[in-house]
Amino acid sequence: MLTESQLNIYILGTDLPPRQRERIQAQLQTAIRSIPSWAFKLLQRRIDELGARNLPLVIEPRTSAEGRVMSLGRINGRPAARLMPRLSANSVDWGQDQRYLVAKSIAYMASPAQADSEFWAGWSRALESDGLRARAQEIAGEWAGESELGLLVEMFAAYALNSEHRRWSDLPAVRAFLDAWR
Repeated sequence: MLTESQLNIYILGTDLPPRQRERIQAQLQTAIRSIPSWAFKLLQRRIDELGARNLPLVIEPRTSAEGRVMSLGRINGRPAARLMPRLSANSVDWGQDQRYLVAKSIAYMASPAQADSEFWAGWSRALESDGLRARAQEIAGEWAGESELGLLVEMFAAYALNSEHRRWSDLPAVRAFLDAWR
């Protein structure tokens, strides 16, 4: 188990070879270090609201290439994320950039409860203003039915990893929302 002040990180797999465990830990620590400190402040704010010590990030290695690489949900009533990298003899394949997966996990865990109507109404207005849902659907059809939370998680991760990218000029309302949340 790794610890970060806001994340309680579990690496599952008692039969995991020590070298693989070390490789996962090193890659995960590198990903966590790449996340800006303001993202962890948002996470800490959510932890404080929940009255928790930290939130769980579970790493569940698998040997099959099939299935999802990430799962978002709840453990003991708290938001949690599960990352499922695929292991081979000499490598760890996260399925996506592990920095992006960690940023998406933080976005999910830091996002306010649905009862925070002011936050979610602001996010809805930003989505509508920039036509984000339609733009996402043009990129890939599976985005058509994506929830507002799902879109927030994706946009947060992209913003956390590169808030200065030129794409944000095409999404001024989304960027303004993320700037304000930050």
